[in-house]
Amino acid sequence: MLAQSNHHLLWLREQDHPAVSLPRWQQQVELLGNFYQSRACLILQVVNNSFQVVCARQSQNLRLHGGKTFDDSGLLAVLNAYEGYGLTTSTAAEFRSELDQFSQILSRPIFWPDGELFGCILICDPVQAKYHERLAPLAETAKSLFQAELKHVFLMQQVKMLSVQDEQTCMLNPYGFNLMAPRQLSLSRRFGSHAGIILIEEVMSDSHEMQDVSEGQRIRMLARVIHDNLRDADVSARVGHRQFIILCFIDNESNLDALVSRLKKQIAKEDPTLKLVSGQSYFTPDTQISLEPMQEKAKENLNMNKLEFQKGSH
Repeated sequence: MLAQSNHHLLWLREQDHPAVSLPRWQQQVELLGNFYQSRACLILQVVNNSFQVVCARQSQNLRLHGGKTFDDSGLLAVLNAYEGYGLTTSTAAEFRSELDQFSQILSRPIFWPDGELFGCILICDPVQAKYHERLAPLAETAKSLFQAELKHVFLMQQVKMLSVQDEQTCMLNPYGFNLMAPRQLSLSRRFGSHAGIILIEEVMSDSHEMQDVSEGQRIRMLARVIHDNLRDADVSARVGHRQFIILCFIDNESNLDALVSRLKKQIAKEDPTLKLVSGQSYFTPDTQISLEPMQEKAKENLNMNKLEFQKGSH
């Protein structure tokens, strides 16, 4: 499980985020609606190609209240085609939703700081459309305010990610593992899943000094192979300089052995000179113990296997 930013996959209205003031967004919507004398003024957010009304000002009930969610491929096309500065003018024929009740819509995309599309400002059937060039700076000012608050959301999400993410591999770090793994373990027990802990550690060999493969590249390769061989429910992390941990959910103990074997075979294909040792522990769903004893048992197994490896290499 890699730590990933999900800022653009969550509806803003469903988060209580200290960086965003929806009343202030609503004030901007009211202001734009009044100046343009429009039938409706909307702020929409897009997530997975669906739209949700963040804020709305309507001259009457136009079925576009805050929180309403709908699809509109025509609006997506308009926003994706946007270039430059100012408002885009569209007609009813371009839309595939309740937006087709308006004969004219002025739109302006809103973006996250990383360039992802957040959504848009819509000014629907404006009476003052002929003055839209003079009024355009108002929409730009509102857009700048929204994007400034979205930047704070984005930065706070990045800080949160860094607190649980290993910088070199983008895997969870020890803190992230200790945060995520107990939740997954508790959830799996409810469904009667068996669980296993795997510790994998690279043992340095002199042959690596003769290669062009840097230590950082090997660590990233290990992280990638581990990630690619796990299911979504499994949790993995880098917990030491050359050590990784996996919490996996399996049907029986033989599945745990098979996963360890598969990982070692895949890693050997990527780098035949890389030496690994592993330790593991297996628990049935009726074993109601916390994560720490599971990790301790896997660590004991790892240390025993390291001693055997060291004896065999002399």
